[in-house]
Amino acid sequence: MVKTAELRDITPAERGRAMRTFFWILLAFVAGIGVIVATLAVQGKAARDYGQRVVQAVQATKPSENVSYAQKCTEALPGPLPRGILGCDVTVDRGKVSVVLQAEGDKQYRLGE
Repeated sequence: MVKTAELRDITPAERGRAMRTFFWILLAFVAGIGVIVATLAVQGKAARDYGQRVVQAVQATKPSENVSYAQKCTEALPGPLPRGILGCDVTVDRGKVSVVLQAEGDKQYRLGE
């Protein structure tokens, strides 16, 4: 026959410690999610800012409304791509400039007119 252990009473001090531990773990979880969201927002803003600079660089060349072409962003604006951006294409269609940035995680940012 198996003998069962007796139930013991939890003291208010133990209950308080357990609650504090629970709330610290909950706070750490929420803070971690906040850091992840903030990081993604900053990376997205950096990508959009880069795309705007590319659009402005191409618009500064005053593309003709009679011409349509595509090129890589690094040809229009020399320099490295921002961190997290895998590819970038510029399209000029009848004088209107658009940029498509390919980001990590199958994300795209589209900018332009």
